[in-house]
Amino acid sequence: MVMTLSACFICCPQDIKLHIMQTLLETEQSYVHSLETLVKSYMRPLKSPEYSHLCSDPGMVDVMFYKLPEILNCHENFLQQLQMRINHWHDTQKIGDIISASMAKQPVLDTYTAFTNNFNRAKELISKASTKPAFFKFLEERTKEHKERLNLDDLIIQPIQRIPRYELLLKELIDNTPEDHPDQESLQLALNTVKTLATAIDESKNKADLKVRDEQALRDLEGMIDGHVALVSPQRRFIRQYGVTEMVRVAVQKGARKDRCVFLFSDLILCASVKRRSGGIRRPSISALSPATLPVEACKYKLAWKLPVEDVEIVKSPASTQQANQERDLGKLEEDLSILSRISGLTETLSSPHQGLDEVLKELTETVSKRLAEMQALPALPTALLSKVELTATTHEGIESFVLLFQGQEARQTFENDFAEAKKKLAARSKDHFPPVFLYPIPIMKTRSGMQFSCAAPSLGTMSNSLRDVWVCNSDGYVGQVCLLSLTPEPTVAFCISVCSARILCIAPVPGAQDMHSIRGRVHLRVPKIPLDTGQTRPLQFLGETTANGRCIMPVSNTLNQQASDIMPFDSDDSEDEDEVAMSPGSGMAPEIRLQVDDVPMEEASSEEDLERTSSSNNLEEMSSREDLEVLQPTMWLGTEDGCIHIYQCTDNIRTRKSRTKIRHPAAVQCILYLDNKVFVSLANGDLTVYRREPGHAWDTKNPLTVTLGSSTTPISKMVSVCSKLWCGCQNNILVVDPDTLNVEYQFSVSNDTQKTVHCIVSSGLGVWVSLQATAVVRLYHAGTYENLCDVDVTQTVYKMLAGSDAIIRQHKAACLRITALLICKELLWVGTSAGVVLTLPHPKITTATTSARDISIPNGSGQGHTGHVRFLTAVDIPSGKPPAPVQRKISEQVQDRTREIQPLEREQHQRRASATAAIVSNMMVISGGDGYEDFSATAPNEAAGKEDSTNHLLLWQV
Repeated sequence: MVMTLSACFICCPQDIKLHIMQTLLETEQSYVHSLETLVKSYMRPLKSPEYSHLCSDPGMVDVMFYKLPEILNCHENFLQQLQMRINHWHDTQKIGDIISASMAKQPVLDTYTAFTNNFNRAKELISKASTKPAFFKFLEERTKEHKERLNLDDLIIQPIQRIPRYELLLKELIDNTPEDHPDQESLQLALNTVKTLATAIDESKNKADLKVRDEQALRDLEGMIDGHVALVSPQRRFIRQYGVTEMVRVAVQKGARKDRCVFLFSDLILCASVKRRSGGIRRPSISALSPATLPVEACKYKLAWKLPVEDVEIVKSPASTQQANQERDLGKLEEDLSILSRISGLTETLSSPHQGLDEVLKELTETVSKRLAEMQALPALPTALLSKVELTATTHEGIESFVLLFQGQEARQTFENDFAEAKKKLAARSKDHFPPVFLYPIPIMKTRSGMQFSCAAPSLGTMSNSLRDVWVCNSDGYVGQVCLLSLTPEPTVAFCISVCSARILCIAPVPGAQDMHSIRGRVHLRVPKIPLDTGQTRPLQFLGETTANGRCIMPVSNTLNQQASDIMPFDSDDSEDEDEVAMSPGSGMAPEIRLQVDDVPMEEASSEEDLERTSSSNNLEEMSSREDLEVLQPTMWLGTEDGCIHIYQCTDNIRTRKSRTKIRHPAAVQCILYLDNKVFVSLANGDLTVYRREPGHAWDTKNPLTVTLGSSTTPISKMVSVCSKLWCGCQNNILVVDPDTLNVEYQFSVSNDTQKTVHCIVSSGLGVWVSLQATAVVRLYHAGTYENLCDVDVTQTVYKMLAGSDAIIRQHKAACLRITALLICKELLWVGTSAGVVLTLPHPKITTATTSARDISIPNGSGQGHTGHVRFLTAVDIPSGKPPAPVQRKISEQVQDRTREIQPLEREQHQRRASATAAIVSNMMVISGGDGYEDFSATAPNEAAGKEDSTNHLLLWQV
């Protein structure tokens, strides 16, 4: 009977195809069951409180079973479709289309790629955890519960094996499907889709493995070189090692020669001396190495110097130039001789007399042969000259030169080729990143000695006026001052005024209430009728717009016939008699809001008696309206060193109006952050205070929530919103806080040095940049896994920007270099430094599968900066999306400069891309505030240097 069935299968292709389909269904069911086991029997229990003790770090479980829930979800959907097709099987049934549709989805590629790239790490963590008896016992119990007794290793390898299995089954299906069958074409498409998926996964895995090998090679080299050399970097790759002799210039022995080894990396050149064994016998030098063949028994080295590749240039020596010229001339003479020989052979085929031609050819051949013999007879250049390479580098000490003698001309040529290729790749990383366009500096004269910028933030636009100003705070320790930078018609400082008697430490814009419908339902404005001779209505004007007589007003409605619910009233600037409203957390008062009609005679509008009578008869209604109107307005919260928060409405004229609310706290206000209808305030005593408001109501300053997350010695220095969570910098740690419960969900250390505190935090998407106090390194963390993706040291870029500065100033700035400000704008990280240099760095795209940011570009320094510290960085929308003419010209110049560097075949495509970039320049402006102004790109000495060092400056860029 079995043989009969077999014979039937052999004779009936449709039966064979159905049998293959059933195999596909059974294996898919088994695969989904294995994925369910991994998620439900392993992953979820290990994350539950009952088994949480099995893993020391809760994040380990997510890494062990990375992307498995997503893979399970994909295959559950696929299995459901597959089951339906087989349940309704017929002779013309198709199956290839659902395979193509399921396997061609981008989430499938993303999840499998991420799982495959993480597989080795997951296995390593599982192996490490299995050394604990409790975890090993847990695995044994789960293996016994499985019906096929498959252990964790058997299950977790299945996603790696599944895609190749589809390919084999599809080939069998195609072989057993007639060519005229409706499913033949879709099966071929499905096979191509699965092959493409498998190839993409393999390529991604190979790249991930290569990165791991590169990183291991860097670690091996790091262990072999003494001198505290940190070589492991996400974007760095080891290229080659060369044995050289360095011509060292020393005071006693000029031109001394030292045996060295030069290590060339993708972004770094490192020179080290070979250490001797204990016996005085030196180990043999290592010739050219590759990352994969780094020997375990390699020499030990001692660091001599290291330089960034981008700062190094090769000086063409006269000897090498002469050699190159000789080789070029010899090549040309040999080519000429070959051409003459071919011409002479062709003349023999001529039927007409050519005696004169033969004589000319003979004479030319003799001349070229004689010249070639003379060139070949020239004495060879000394080997030392042909193997010599001179390097020049820009360092914090100025321009330095290094002379290296390689082991031969071939070794020198190899180094020069490798070096040129490394520089080319470095330049290619940032080729398509057009730098921000610098606009101009704005000086801010100091009204008091010692005034320095402390913070700045743009105000929030209102519904009737979207324009925004920038509030710039500076202090001298005794007085807090606000300078208002107006952006219309062009950026100009409108005024500077003292607002408090303490240093302003932080500022934050807070939007108005979100529930507009509940407010509009309660607002009733009485708008007087204004008859006009022209028969037309006349526009109302309120605070915010400047009229011909210099009054500050803003249009509220276009005509008096508009509905009152569409009118957005603003506060009058006529408030000299109003007293400051000082509020503690236990009080709650709503300040008065006045409505004023400008440029309209009161006699025409209504008599004073009518207005007064209307006011008195609707007193309660107006009080309610005033409270509601204040809720509509965005506000600015200023935190001070004496523990106060001063609250202004964004529409306030702060020259004549004091703060509407002042909230007192027991300690200095370190940071203010608005998030989800709450305002979070960190204090210097370690407290985190939260102010709330109900939808459509004012802030409840009477009953704030307060939790203690730090102490007076370890307060929360900075806060930022990351994926709806609160990241708080507390000493050298990051606390991830739930904004609703105020519980610390996760905590990790940024540095092992407890003396270093978190100084700056900024975020974009899943990437969070953190810098520590008194360091020149900024670190990138993953918002989901909290992993350190990369570290970027800005030291070398800053040194390069300071190369033209005075030697004493340069050495002073280099000695105390640190990061002072961070900002992310338009996927570009901005870094302010104590040297006054402003740097930019492309913010990498971070996904849930990102485990490192190895390909991140190196920082670029702006040609314009400050003579002193960069005190703050902020960004604001500019009024118009179209850049001014000077900005457009600068962008065009940058496009042209970059286009010249590109090969002709690529130029047209690059011009189109660059022109598009210039055409869609965003309407974002970045502002830095700091001490003085300096043009680092100037080639000639700056005669004005030092004259305005004491003047604070705002520097403006368009991004």
